Amino acid sequence: MNGWATEITKVTWVPDLGATPARVNRRTGEMFLSYKHMKALPKEHRLFIMLHEMGHVVLQSTDEMQVDDWAFKKYADMGYSLNASVKALTTILNDQKPEHAWRMYLQLERAKEYDREHYGNTNI
Repeated sequence: MNGWATEITKVTWVPDLGATPARVNRRTGEMFLSYKHMKALPKEHRLFIMLHEMGHVVLQSTDEMQVDDWAFKKYADMGYSLNASVKALTTILNDQKPEHAWRMYLQLERAKEYDREHYGNTNI
């Protein structure tokens, strides 16, 4: 994929992106954020969503689960709330879609594993 972006090159705010709060062009690295969606979200949720979109560019991947995993690791290593990372997905995704339900489940499992490994919490 010679000539494709390897990081976010520009962030553009738009009034609305339909059903999604954010989107990215993997070729150019430009991230588009929906003002309609993002304004209502807590800071931690916005950050996770932006890291998720960044993951699409860095990994040059359309695999949502792979990108969720990458974004989670970045987010958690920055010290943000593991609980908020789960809520970021459960707030945005539709649990009626099997792929979305699976992504939410995997996010919860990532958070539990990170909590055990990094904080020694075995009571989850």
